[in-house]
Amino acid sequence: MIKKFKFLGFLLILIPIISFAQSDYPTKPIQMFIGFPPGGSTDIVGRALANEAKKYLGKEVIIINKPGANGTVAVTYVVTSKPDGYVIGSTPSSSFTVTPLLQELSVDILKESVPIISYAKFHVGIFVRAESTFKNFEEFINYAKQNPGKVTYGHPGVGTRPHLVMEMIAAQAKAKLNFVAFPGDKPTVTAVLGGHIMSAGCSAGGWLPHVNAGTIRLLAITEEERMDSFPDIPTVIELGYHFTLPTFVVLYGPRGISDLILKKLEDSFRMAAQSIPFKEIAMKNELYTKKFMFREELTKFLYDEKEKTSEILKKLGLGKK
Repeated sequence: MIKKFKFLGFLLILIPIISFAQSDYPTKPIQMFIGFPPGGSTDIVGRALANEAKKYLGKEVIIINKPGANGTVAVTYVVTSKPDGYVIGSTPSSSFTVTPLLQELSVDILKESVPIISYAKFHVGIFVRAESTFKNFEEFINYAKQNPGKVTYGHPGVGTRPHLVMEMIAAQAKAKLNFVAFPGDKPTVTAVLGGHIMSAGCSAGGWLPHVNAGTIRLLAITEEERMDSFPDIPTVIELGYHFTLPTFVVLYGPRGISDLILKKLEDSFRMAAQSIPFKEIAMKNELYTKKFMFREELTKFLYDEKEKTSEILKKLGLGKK
């Protein structure tokens, strides 16, 4: 009985120490893992956020690029790390909602993670070379219907949003396209510019400078609303195709991080995402979003999107074999 009371007394002493240590968080730099190479949209916006967040955290946020398997190499590393708040990650929401449905992973990354905040949004566009005879999306899809298999459409990987949305559009329109996968946005855009493929879809970070330069023609965007930068370009929803699969950039950590530390991370990164320097970089790269999602709403969104995507993949005959 005496030993039991001694143990309880030890716990009573230890709990305040643990609480104090957590309230003092962070006491050292935080590592933010990004599962894509430097220079891409996810990397650019993640670095911008980290640079602002350090002002509120009081410690550096170090970016570590760990590319591979559509971002899941980094995600797997983060969700299996010690949940002390010093290892976090930033990735497109598709890493949780699409990739696990296409790849065999060693861990259920959605179940083992804690989403903290969504702070940016990808804007996907469907485009052709400026010299193309397709002046709008209707001409493009009508030609594809009348010429089965002759239209080549590039995308940055099987299961990416530009791929799945166009697969669904083609199925609804009863058009047969020749789909060509590339390892990312930049190679996809390069293939269009070089005339190797007739059309493509990818996030704005890939096509934006070329649209502004007049070398690429934007036909449609796969958003719920038109983009402020391109108010004359219709959404696929307006054109009668109700497929969007929105992709947000998500800050997350391993499951088990204490509420106290999560609150500090959430508050710090929220303020960072609202800062003028971050907004300027995000808007410049067409990644800005006016709406943030936090833990509860974000978790629900990820599970709902994963379920919806699973049904889409089944209808298209895609997914893990």
